[in-house]
Amino acid sequence: MRLAIVGIATESSTFTLDRTPLERFSLTRGDEVFAMYDWAGRFADLPADVEFVPGLIATVNAGGPVVPAAYDVLHDKIMAWLDENGPWDGVYLHMHGAMNVLGRDGAEEHFVRSVRVVVGAELPITMSMDPHGNLSRELASLVDHAAAHRQAPHLDRWDTRERAVRILVDLVRRGEKPHRAWVRVPMLLPGERTSTTVEPGRSVFGRMIPAIARHGVLDANMWIGFAWADEPRNAAAVLVVGWDASAVVACARELAEHYWAAREGFVIVADRSGSWEEALDFVLTDPPRPVYLSDSGDNVSAGGSGDLTVALHSTIRRADVMAAGRSFLFAGLVDPATFDAALEAGTGAVLERAIGAAVDSRFAPPVAGSWTVERFIEGVHGEERPVAAVLRDGPVSVSVQWARRYFVSTADPAFAGYPMPGLAWFDPSGYDVVVVKNGYLFTGQAETAASAFMALTPGGTDLIVDRLAFERAGRPLHPLDRDIEPDLEPILL
Repeated sequence: MRLAIVGIATESSTFTLDRTPLERFSLTRGDEVFAMYDWAGRFADLPADVEFVPGLIATVNAGGPVVPAAYDVLHDKIMAWLDENGPWDGVYLHMHGAMNVLGRDGAEEHFVRSVRVVVGAELPITMSMDPHGNLSRELASLVDHAAAHRQAPHLDRWDTRERAVRILVDLVRRGEKPHRAWVRVPMLLPGERTSTTVEPGRSVFGRMIPAIARHGVLDANMWIGFAWADEPRNAAAVLVVGWDASAVVACARELAEHYWAAREGFVIVADRSGSWEEALDFVLTDPPRPVYLSDSGDNVSAGGSGDLTVALHSTIRRADVMAAGRSFLFAGLVDPATFDAALEAGTGAVLERAIGAAVDSRFAPPVAGSWTVERFIEGVHGEERPVAAVLRDGPVSVSVQWARRYFVSTADPAFAGYPMPGLAWFDPSGYDVVVVKNGYLFTGQAETAASAFMALTPGGTDLIVDRLAFERAGRPLHPLDRDIEPDLEPILL
């Protein structure tokens, strides 16, 4: 049994000015692919006749739309590898589900259609995805099974991949296609409203495993959809697979109806949220430190450009905040030119320049200042140069990066198995306030924060969806629209 492993995974905000070129992608090939799955620990029990052959997996953290030429290069490389190294008994696809190629719709659908052209219509294909991806009817019809993470933050990345891999082996052994029931749920909610650490996300997504047992199906999965792309396909979805058609339909209907019924309960998951000015007011109430503030409108884990300066500008303008004796760290401002200038000037130098807003200045311009170069942050992935420069002007320090990376450590369980060259994390101890460019706090951040506030800032990942210009989405969609009468009847594919 020869099974191929290939994939391309990213998520793309169409509301940012950022673009994702080829050089941002991490290309994982050959035996290095197995490290993305804890292969030795999880699959040692596979029969000796099962051979997984790793090809190319192209991954990049969330950003703006992928440059068409970049997608075409990766697509063609993967298809050529599949064609040249067959024949295959099955294919496992490592995907995300929210990729947008600039000027095109349905990137994953195009990719999997191409896989089908190479391997044929009948060959078993399974796929792992992020629940913040989009499982359209077409995409679901192109594969025999799709698994999505059941936890957000995604602490179950490896579990999801293992589920898709093992089901692929089972499908090849059995030699027949399972029944698949798919439902489009007309909601489009951001992850900051659908975390599974709180209700109703905990109960809605926690319903899947009991439903699998109750209905006797092979697997059931749910998608939230990607809220920051203006494509017709983007919406929540349910997919159930199994060997009994009536059972998969009943299970899918139950999950979809429960999902829809909970829609009004999906609110911002943070205990405290509001505008950036309200976030600063919260800091002045002297909450336990360190205080973590989320600059959620420029969430680099969802496609923000990482260089927006709304929060930085507003903070510096607040005389009461500047005089309060709090030290701020703005972690992860993406500005390669300023980083290069700091590197050339060296530690202790003072840069008289405006920083940030190099890609997207729609919401605020670069921030002028006299920035002292305090230190450089070395990478942990063999980078040939530092990955960040920490600059300070008064009580405000800014970690300026050349790569768009989250401010998380390599030990954060939400990013297990993810290659992140350019990661610029360092211990923020000593700062009273840490500003991060993500929405809900990741596990390591939450463990470090003594208190937190999610600021609903504008940007390419704005959590106030009414401020986003949706023109092509498949309406009606909650919460953009009200008084929706949904059709939640499962479709057998």
